Amino acid sequence: MVQPKVGTSGEELEFQRFLKLFVDYLLPRLTPYESTVYLFLLRYSWFENGSTQVRVGKRTISRRLGLGVRSSGGDYDTISRNLKSLEEKGCVNVGDTNREGTLYTVQLPEYVPMVAEQIAALSNEVQSEDYFNDPLKRREIFERDRWTCQYCGERVTEKNATLDHFVPQSKGGSPTKDNLRTACLDCNSTKSGKSYEEAAPHLLTSIQSRRARARI
Repeated sequence: MVQPKVGTSGEELEFQRFLKLFVDYLLPRLTPYESTVYLFLLRYSWFENGSTQVRVGKRTISRRLGLGVRSSGGDYDTISRNLKSLEEKGCVNVGDTNREGTLYTVQLPEYVPMVAEQIAALSNEVQSEDYFNDPLKRREIFERDRWTCQYCGERVTEKNATLDHFVPQSKGGSPTKDNLRTACLDCNSTKSGKSYEEAAPHLLTSIQSRRARARI
């Protein structure tokens, strides 16, 4: 896969995005030891040098992780097993080895195949839950709400019924069933882009004004 452009100082790396992707998608798929080694390599590649690559020896990894090197080779073997596992999972690519160590190319979480697949699957799932753009699913919301505006309580028809994102799209609201409300044109226009808390005073004023006009 194509890697994002790497900044020389690593400042272009969106750390919050990385942390979310790592914790939500990659961390559950790694053992604690694999996570430790992966983060070590990530530190000395992306974070330290703004590069996808780092050259380091296994004994150096063991020493810097504070494990030391046992005469039996236990830590060396453990590092080797976990590096191989990380390679099999697509977290790192192992390159050539020289006297300075082995060259590792470290993948950010979103470029690890199993993470990319999971993100794509969730994206498809969200699209399948789009009740705003599908006419049949829109009607399902109207029928659920009994063709009644959920803000003013007035009945609506196919001509003036609209769907409102209870949590606005601008604030991260999704077009899912639970986030959509049947609304009349007036209430939807009044609430437009606002959270319910922000819109409540304006909705009340609009409803009172319309009811006052209706009594005249």
